[in-house]
Amino acid sequence: MSGQNMSESRTSTSQHKSEVSRRRVQDDRNAGTTPFTPLQAPQSFLVQEGYTSHKYRVGCPPLQILPLETTLIDYDNEVYVAIRGYMDVFILALTTSGVQLNGDDPIEFVYRTIEGQTLAPQHMTLAVKALWNDGCTQQWLDAADALRGTLRSNPMTSSVRVEIIAWQLIRARITEPLEEDHPIVYAWPQIRPQLHDILCQSPFVRDSWQTIVVLRRGYMIPRDWDDWSDEPDPTSVALLVVMSYDVDPWQWYGLEQSIEQLLLEHDLPAVQIEIERGANVRSVFTLCPPTIESEEMGDVIRGPYYSSIGLGADCGPAREFEQGPGQPIPGPSGTIGGIVTVTGVDGTHKKMAVLNYHVARDVFKGTSFATAADGSAIRAEVPDESEVDIIDRKGMAGTQNRKDMLFESPSRRKHNYTMQELVKTIETIRVEMNAATDPAHVQDAQARLTGEQEKYNNKKQFFDDNKQNLGRPWLASGFMRRTSCNGRLDWTLVQFDNDSRAGSNMIPSREQWPSPATAPYVSGHNLRGVASCNDVAAREEKVFKVGARTGLTACKKSALMADCRFPDDARLGLKSSSEHCFVDSAIQSSATEPINRGQKGDSGAFVWTRNGMLVGQLFGGLQTETLTPGSVSYVTDAEELLESMNQGVGGGYKISLATD
Repeated sequence: MSGQNMSESRTSTSQHKSEVSRRRVQDDRNAGTTPFTPLQAPQSFLVQEGYTSHKYRVGCPPLQILPLETTLIDYDNEVYVAIRGYMDVFILALTTSGVQLNGDDPIEFVYRTIEGQTLAPQHMTLAVKALWNDGCTQQWLDAADALRGTLRSNPMTSSVRVEIIAWQLIRARITEPLEEDHPIVYAWPQIRPQLHDILCQSPFVRDSWQTIVVLRRGYMIPRDWDDWSDEPDPTSVALLVVMSYDVDPWQWYGLEQSIEQLLLEHDLPAVQIEIERGANVRSVFTLCPPTIESEEMGDVIRGPYYSSIGLGADCGPAREFEQGPGQPIPGPSGTIGGIVTVTGVDGTHKKMAVLNYHVARDVFKGTSFATAADGSAIRAEVPDESEVDIIDRKGMAGTQNRKDMLFESPSRRKHNYTMQELVKTIETIRVEMNAATDPAHVQDAQARLTGEQEKYNNKKQFFDDNKQNLGRPWLASGFMRRTSCNGRLDWTLVQFDNDSRAGSNMIPSREQWPSPATAPYVSGHNLRGVASCNDVAAREEKVFKVGARTGLTACKKSALMADCRFPDDARLGLKSSSEHCFVDSAIQSSATEPINRGQKGDSGAFVWTRNGMLVGQLFGGLQTETLTPGSVSYVTDAEELLESMNQGVGGGYKISLATD
């Protein structure tokens, strides 16, 4: 994902204002489509070394493909010391070239890297924040050339990159749902097919667009430096077209103008057009390699392991995978949305757990991982006619209880990480206890050590006794089914090996909610029934979910569905689908109000209303250069979900939401 990685904290009062500014350097937002004009005169260093030139962003040597992470460089770094000696020269070069600088500290020295990339000297970058206007192309190029010339004059700084980025694109973005009565909602049935025609006219865009969505978007207004909070700009309606990560902006040159003309024909001049790359790893919300576990993201299970599971429980395949020979990695994991009741022809009832199919499919033969160029794990191609390929295409018929395939809850991934963190905690307490001289401190450390060791032993015993074993796949949608609105159907029913593991659809109590005032009215009670996403008032009504990774959160529906392409669509010959969008606001009205931050590992979470009506199941979301994961989540309609299950099972079975 895009984002900052702050490497250190500063405490010097004299550096406070500068440091706050430095911390505000975020991801660049290369959302534009207009390329820079050719150089008017040869600039020696740009010509020698090559350069990147896109709207809102220039760099020399050529910059890495977005999205990038920004990491602070220590003040004591010897290269930074040398850089600081040239600051006046840099400012003079920029102002002489006509670059309009922004802020009190427009020049920063940072690492710019792809997520997960090891920080290295070649990633050191002189980042310049400037004001963009349509006439500044040549000025920015002149300035980049002058800065590189200065840096190359000193062997200590000769490898430092130059990047000039537009100030307005550094600011944090806010994304909000679209209201139902906006004019574009009424015009969308006519605009949408014409927009698809425009995208199909370009050979580069035809096969590379990923998402079309209409949202409200704006920027954050930084307040006074002594006030670390922000307030949002008024948001504008934006038509966002997301392209594949590996497509260069020049390949969609002219697209923005064509879409603008289409909107003008429908009298929508105020709708903004944004075209940008998607994330480098296009994905639904399964938590799988190379995602790094995080205590902050809920990957450590603090409480005890429970035999009975329900809404939001963690789940994954009961086996490890190999990234390569001798390189075992834990399997992916997702969320158990909730529990359904399967009623047989003889009137007997059986409870089953509901997962996303894209999470459950990892138990079938044919799924594996390979090693990417950077050494990380990536999903390998699915072999034709393999078991998982057949189920992807045809689904899995009811009553075929696969005895050789097993799910676990907690997942092996979360369990392993939890145990690793417990070992670290235990070792830290031991060191603290050995160093303590005060008997009271020793006694306190001993008590904490005993408590952590007990947690470790209990969790280990849970797996040693195979209590984590959950059950086997009983019925699955595959990837080929669609809702009546051409939405993706992505579900699996898991039959419990032991009925005692089957819990209920109990909504967490108010005490468990981050803020009791924002909890659903029916907290502490079961889900009451099934409704449709169409029953949710766009931009007005909050809905809720419990994800295995991010826990209890809330969001709102956007008025227009998104047109989406997913990783397996091309292999299966599928066209784009239309998905319900649920959007969080980047701003919280209070420090404790929950907002939707669906992340990898939340796939499968049920979504319900304040009154306890199930309206959908989360399965994925949108991530781009300017959209962090969880800003926009995709949800399958609950009524269509249950209807699809009943169509798939046949044989006189009836599937319904467990409300007891």
